[in-house]
Amino acid sequence: MHRCVMFFMFLLIKAETVAQSNVSDMVVLRNKQNHTIKSYFSGMPIDFGDRGGREISGIVRKIEHDTLYIQQYDIRRGYTQWGTSVMDTITSYLLKYHYNEITWIRKPHRGFEFVRDGSIFIIGGTAYLLLHVINAAYLKEPVVGSTVAIASGIAVGGLVMKKLRKNRYKIGKKYKMVYISMR
Repeated sequence: MHRCVMFFMFLLIKAETVAQSNVSDMVVLRNKQNHTIKSYFSGMPIDFGDRGGREISGIVRKIEHDTLYIQQYDIRRGYTQWGTSVMDTITSYLLKYHYNEITWIRKPHRGFEFVRDGSIFIIGGTAYLLLHVINAAYLKEPVVGSTVAIASGIAVGGLVMKKLRKNRYKIGKKYKMVYISMR
């Protein structure tokens, strides 16, 4: 009985050490008040820009010794034997980035993003303007200036919203990346 208990305790300790051996470190995005915005660890998707001006999008496979290992997929359109096209993964590769090479991280999309970034106002204002001008020409009626002004104002307002919308966390004064070792 005593040996059986010792054997199961040995197995439990061995399983715990094996499970702890492949623990990945973390990288955390924080604001200037040191509040955590987002944590990145193994298995999470990430979309960021590096110092070379490249946009990197992939899955974090491992974070170890200040380095992120990002798996990217090369997805291209391929053609089938019937002449139709389908998206296909050509290859995948692993990229290494030091966490200090990251210059910005894309904000996650939230619900109704098309309203927040002004796209719906651009589309709506432009469509109403075109509809009014085409109807006026078809019905041989004059174009009403106030309708054109309102529709143009809505479209321009949407353009201003899109320009002012920040869809990235820029690393620098307001945001910083912090490496956390889990070892």
